[in-house]
Amino acid sequence: MRRPTLADISPAHIRHGIKTGIAAVLSLLLADVLHIQYGYWAVISAVIAMQMNVAEAIEMCLYRFIGTVMGAVMGVIAIMVFPDTPVGNGVSVFVTTGLCAFLTRWDPRYRMAAITVSIVILASAGHAERIDVGLFRVLEIAVGVGCAFVVTVTLWPVRAAVGLRRDLAAQAENCADHLTTLVDNFLARQTHAPANLLDHLARAIPRNRERLSKVRRHESLIYFYDNQPLDTLSTTVERTTDHLRTMLRSLNACTPDGHDIIMAPEMRALAETVARTLRYMAATTTGVTGSRPAGALAGLRSAPGLQPESGQEAAPKPSESPAALLGAAMARADERLLALREAGATKRFDLAMLTQFYAFYYALRQLAEDVKGLAARMAGNEDHHLDADTGPPTP
Repeated sequence: MRRPTLADISPAHIRHGIKTGIAAVLSLLLADVLHIQYGYWAVISAVIAMQMNVAEAIEMCLYRFIGTVMGAVMGVIAIMVFPDTPVGNGVSVFVTTGLCAFLTRWDPRYRMAAITVSIVILASAGHAERIDVGLFRVLEIAVGVGCAFVVTVTLWPVRAAVGLRRDLAAQAENCADHLTTLVDNFLARQTHAPANLLDHLARAIPRNRERLSKVRRHESLIYFYDNQPLDTLSTTVERTTDHLRTMLRSLNACTPDGHDIIMAPEMRALAETVARTLRYMAATTTGVTGSRPAGALAGLRSAPGLQPESGQEAAPKPSESPAALLGAAMARADERLLALREAGATKRFDLAMLTQFYAFYYALRQLAEDVKGLAARMAGNEDHHLDADTGPPTP
């Protein structure tokens, strides 16, 4: 196991340590002002509730406070039902904690309830006003949770949405790079690529879903977010990764040093347009507001393969939207494939290679179709449906 060094210390962790200390001291002072006898419970609650970002802190605050309330209510009921004797307290602890453990099947907050109900029953044993003990537990927890929440959202707040958008943008850039690599390898006489090329993207997808859920459910309670670009970019990364995995399998199933692909310019142009669109989508969702930087389409408009070759009739100029540029690139690739089929160019392939070519090309085209629909969704144009696909020409 590697020993930690000074290089492993980040400013974010230093700030988190300072914030946790401030929340602990603040809860202790507030408990003293309110004359709470067991103020250390407030301190413990504040330390537990402090998390690295706002979304996780809100989640933990709600988890601890709501679980405490549920446990206190169950504890008060148990105090009223069972006698204050060693046997009575043992039975009440057995019943309430067992019930909480069973109820965690539907709500994990009952784990916190089990802790609270045990404290309420056992800490109040032998006291004349046992119910007051349970109510003070709720007050103590509320003080600690409240202090943690205030410190989290006011002092160096770290928004989970900002980090998620930054990571999704980086993943979209990686998808674009891997797409270019796979297409280049396929066109270079089907040169194989590493089988684990996309593993890091596949591992990131479940984490993206979890973080996006926390942003929607918790962080959006106090910050106004337009979550659609964030959700669209997350879906884009997930679907792109799925298509890239299909392309990777198709590529590695081919015999190395196989065939030259006649329609290489059209496939490369299509891949480059998809890659540029992915980078454009990553750029337009950087930051909390998802504002679109000026000139973000400049590089996208220059995608190769969208202009007619010399001697060809000029194609209609596409609109400047990413979806339209992708549609033009797909149309040119399909037209070229259809022309090659009619000329009998595909006859030089044996059945295995023909199947592998169509599997790779179809995955590339499906990726372009999905990215086209998602780019339209991000732009607020719902006329482009993700499932609307006429497909490439059939053999």
